[in-house]
Amino acid sequence: MNWREVRDATNVRHLLNTAHSIGCSVEACLQGSGLDEGVLSAGARIQRWQELAVIRNLVALAPEPGLGLLVGSRYQLTSLGLLGYTMLACRNLHEALVVSTQFRELTLSICPVQLQPFDGGVRMSLDHSVLPRDAQDMVAERGLAVWKRIFGELLQRPFVPLRVELALSRAATADRYETYFECPVVIGAASNAVLIADADLASALPLANELTRNACAALCRQLCDGLEDVVSPFARQVLQVLISRSGEPPVAAEVAAALGISERSLHRRLAAEGQPFRQLDERVRGRLAERLLGDSDLGLDAIAAQLGYSEAASFSRAFKRWTGVSPSHWRAAQRAAALGLESSSLAGVPSR
Repeated sequence: MNWREVRDATNVRHLLNTAHSIGCSVEACLQGSGLDEGVLSAGARIQRWQELAVIRNLVALAPEPGLGLLVGSRYQLTSLGLLGYTMLACRNLHEALVVSTQFRELTLSICPVQLQPFDGGVRMSLDHSVLPRDAQDMVAERGLAVWKRIFGELLQRPFVPLRVELALSRAATADRYETYFECPVVIGAASNAVLIADADLASALPLANELTRNACAALCRQLCDGLEDVVSPFARQVLQVLISRSGEPPVAAEVAAALGISERSLHRRLAAEGQPFRQLDERVRGRLAERLLGDSDLGLDAIAAQLGYSEAASFSRAFKRWTGVSPSHWRAAQRAAALGLESSSLAGVPSR
């Protein structure tokens, strides 16, 4: 578990809003986390350990079982950002779950999640053993509560699990969990899990759209793999902001505001690391352009708009500056290469 991983502050915002609603001090919840109430602003970024610190503080202030249900009930599909839209455009619930496993970094989960088929459906479990004992129960309740809400939004109807299993050190009454989940609940189970029926997994999602799914998946992939070779700490933070907002590319002033510093400080600190802002910005746009050209059938006008260009011609000039070829030529070359690879892989296979 990488406790230094930088992530969106959505979880902390929901924790603090829950604290406020039950009369707990937000200041006390933030104690020792290195955060202040600025974390409630849109675009704020935190490290995983900081979320854990807030969780432990809130549990200490409100230790009664069932707290995680209150927190989890605040989530919506939009809480997942771009991943939520990708899942919404999938063909069915099963495909949406597969997509979520492909982009685990974007799921907001603080614990490992596993999908295990069984006769009649899939068992989706959450491993809270990676957490300190005082945080385990609340995080498990929150995770399962979130899944119920999000799956209902995906299906555009109430989602009722086959069964919910809870492995909590201190549980609320079975009635409370059964009222929330609307299904049988096993307390004292070996792990925390939601059992999803095959019928729900196969249900067509009302807002399915293959083109949208492919385009959004390309953006998710960009979010997950865009930082592998940047080691300068501040440049990585800037890249994370640029990538997380790559669907609507921000200018330098907006990135600086998201990081809580002035635009002048942003440029100065990047210069000290040898990473000019324009270079990072074009890196993100260039990588995203390649994903959209290669993984979708979007036209150049749509891709240009996605990348923040006012017209396709401006995007084409920028892409040619990055790669040496036009977007159309790059796409054609990629598809020709893919066809060649497919043909070579089939060579020697006897026809039937």
